[in-house]
Amino acid sequence: MKSFHKLGLAAAPLLVLGSSFVHPYGQVRQERSSGALLVEAEAPPEIARIVERACQNCHSQRTEWPWYSYVAPMSWMIENDVHRARTHMNLSRWQDYTVEQRIDLLTRLGVEVRNRKMPLPRYVTMHSEARLSDEDVRQLDSWAHRERTRVRSADAKGRTSTD
Repeated sequence: MKSFHKLGLAAAPLLVLGSSFVHPYGQVRQERSSGALLVEAEAPPEIARIVERACQNCHSQRTEWPWYSYVAPMSWMIENDVHRARTHMNLSRWQDYTVEQRIDLLTRLGVEVRNRKMPLPRYVTMHSEARLSDEDVRQLDSWAHRERTRVRSADAKGRTSTD
């Protein structure tokens, strides 16, 4: 029994190291971009700063991967979170969304931020800089509403001028 226990202790580091090369959520890390976020949106500098501080790490291709994100099984959880976040909204690909998708994303952004569901509480626990103040929430919610209105108006004008 003791030799089995020793074998397990000796194999554990190899297992952790080997599993760090397994990426069950695809090559999330390879999707990198240094380009601007929210291309084609009218985001004032204060909104851009909040988004970069609190949203981009999960919801864009500008993710900064901390050292512990390279060690399984933590790496799997983090890659899953980033994969899911980018699937819901990828700020690096804003220009690829349709008008309807942008309106939906802006609506959900306002609701999630207002209800303190974003950023995820477990993320803020380890990344306190991502915590949104009441003023941040107010600014994001107000911007999302204004941007929805602007997108709808621009779309209506575009349809009218081409008809």
